[in-house]
Amino acid sequence: MTASKRLLNWRFLLLLGMAVVLLVIYLRMPKPCEEPLTYRIGRIDERFGLTRSDFSLAVGKAAAVWGKPLSRALFREDPQGKIEINLIYDYRQETSDKLKQLDNRMSDTKGSIEEMKMRYERLKAEYEQKRMTLENDLRAYNARVHAYNAEIESWKRQGGAPETQRRRLASAKNELESDGEGLRGRQDEVKKLADEANSMVLFINETVARQNQDVDHYRDVGSRLSGEFQEGFFESKEGRQSITIYHFENEAKLIRLLIHELGHALRLKHSDNPHAVMYRLNQFDAAELTADDIAALKTRCEGKE
Repeated sequence: MTASKRLLNWRFLLLLGMAVVLLVIYLRMPKPCEEPLTYRIGRIDERFGLTRSDFSLAVGKAAAVWGKPLSRALFREDPQGKIEINLIYDYRQETSDKLKQLDNRMSDTKGSIEEMKMRYERLKAEYEQKRMTLENDLRAYNARVHAYNAEIESWKRQGGAPETQRRRLASAKNELESDGEGLRGRQDEVKKLADEANSMVLFINETVARQNQDVDHYRDVGSRLSGEFQEGFFESKEGRQSITIYHFENEAKLIRLLIHELGHALRLKHSDNPHAVMYRLNQFDAAELTADDIAALKTRCEGKE
């Protein structure tokens, strides 16, 4: 056998060996939904009025819903679970809680709504004006910083600035630092205005919804400040996975919201069916999967339509 043939044979055997190794690795890799996804309970804000045990029970009920169509558990609670599930209290739940407290004190709902609309429009106008002014001032400030740095570099290339110029540059530096601090304070002020406007939008939406009025207009108005209101959020980033719940009205809504976010943990996308658990808005209380949800689950886990 010639050397060239022996070389070809070795190459063929090497490629065959690599193919076998890759096949073994592929066969040993867990298939989608083959092993339960593990989760752990993370932060729970006491202002929700839920104990860790209560929340764990709600998550368990939600997780069990996904296992029914396949007759096996798809999730398992574990102290070292990969998915951290948190209950975070912020302006969303705070607004909802305030609504409950104010229900009995609203004698003239229509008048209250109109007053809130006017307050919101004034707040939005103030926010937009301050935001635009801040953006212009930031651009001017950044231009001054650039010019200052350019002058410093120019004097360095000349071997250093004269005493009079050094004093002027030191004064300019102090002025830039002072102005920068002021701009940072204004940025905080603008953010607070946005948060206040967001909270007011939620208040308006909830109040109008209870009177069977159109809530979509105000949701769209509010989206200019913060985007669509999220009650919960699943995130997978840099190898870490988490589910964060921000808002719910009752236990049934909480469980349905958890079912939705656990669906994202299974890599399911939003459904176009408004009745589906995986629809983008949490509109119903039922803790049940629709045919669309089940079809998406089986497509993901079993390759079935």
